[in-house]
Amino acid sequence: MPEAPPRALPGQLAQRVLLDASNDGEALVSGVRIVFLGLVLARYLALGGVHAEGGVPAAWVELPVLGIGILLSVASVGAARRRWFDERLLVASTLLDAVLAHASLLSTLAWHGPQYTGLLRMPDPAAAIAVVFASALRLCPRAAWVGTVTNLALMGGLVALDFRLNAAFITYGVSELVLLFLFIASVGAVASLVCHTARRMVLTMAGTRERAQRTRRHLDLLLREHHDARTLLSSARLRADLLVRQPEGRATERHARAIAEDLGELAAFVSRVKSRAMGELAMSDDASAVDVGTTLHQAAEQVQLRFAHVHIVVEGPLARVSRARVVGGAPGLAHVVTNLLVNACEGDGQLGARTVHVSVEHEGGRRSHVLLRVTDDGPGFRAGLLEGTRPRGGTTKRDGSGMGLLLVNGLVEASGGSLRASSPPGGGARVEVLLPAGA
Repeated sequence: MPEAPPRALPGQLAQRVLLDASNDGEALVSGVRIVFLGLVLARYLALGGVHAEGGVPAAWVELPVLGIGILLSVASVGAARRRWFDERLLVASTLLDAVLAHASLLSTLAWHGPQYTGLLRMPDPAAAIAVVFASALRLCPRAAWVGTVTNLALMGGLVALDFRLNAAFITYGVSELVLLFLFIASVGAVASLVCHTARRMVLTMAGTRERAQRTRRHLDLLLREHHDARTLLSSARLRADLLVRQPEGRATERHARAIAEDLGELAAFVSRVKSRAMGELAMSDDASAVDVGTTLHQAAEQVQLRFAHVHIVVEGPLARVSRARVVGGAPGLAHVVTNLLVNACEGDGQLGARTVHVSVEHEGGRRSHVLLRVTDDGPGFRAGLLEGTRPRGGTTKRDGSGMGLLLVNGLVEASGGSLRASSPPGGGARVEVLLPAGA
């Protein structure tokens, strides 16, 4: 049977799509920033440049701010197109927006004409509002809130400087100032809401796309395996015809044994399809709280019936660990536990465990997560089956596909948890599953 193709871990595609969308938003915002700074520079030059009010001192303030801002914005566009922006860089870019928008107003406060009536009487402070709202395009709630707070703080600093330098010219009062601050804060709240909503929509669409790709991949694998299954059925049918024609022949035993082998491979094929289907169905559902103790005992009893020669021991304070959140609910958790217990009992396909211990407890004394641990005295994980503590696919079993532990890992990560697999120095195998605790 063909091996399963490598697949991305659940959640990776969604996060990658979100990162792409955030970088696209950053590229757009940086492009708009270049245009804005270019217009400010053009206005400054149109008003006379170094010959305008403020002269050379104003130019030493205005030109470096605008030039550095344009250069950094160009670099930001290039970095965003290369998908280099993570949350920290998105926040840093938001801070750059706020600093540039307010620094460009410094020359206006220090050098102005006799018609000057105060900063809030000019259209320039509207730039702070635009900067706050544009932060939503980055799809980063932290950047939206940091941008809002920074713009409020910088605007407050500019207003204080305006009162200090231009008290004789100012015609606005506290009411206008409070109104501006409320407006900036309101726009920040709207930007954060838009950011959260857009982010959720992107993740939802990415999750749908991820499930579609996974379904397409598994359908392709199923179709390829279907060809092998038809070959096995044709072989079994041919041998059955030979048995009918030669019921007492010397080849009867050989044909019967071959039919049994073909049927055994077909049974393994059906088992693999069932395992994948159960994992896919579980991951298609939402996470819900599950009674860990009940599900664990039921799964252990079912596996014990199948492997009567293995001693399965369920231990730990199950009564105190009541519920965990798992994608697929109780069937999802049952799939995880059953797969881990069966893997422990089967071992590498040649040598299995004699004793399997299952324990569950709150991780590190906290009640926010539940730790499920399965340990056995079998042969452990063979080289190449793990990448660090994560399963990488592959199998040592004659009828295995290597998909079981990968599906379990995917279901656990889709639930917001993690899976760690290892072969302890003392021998055997150990798998630890960390799941969020349920309400």
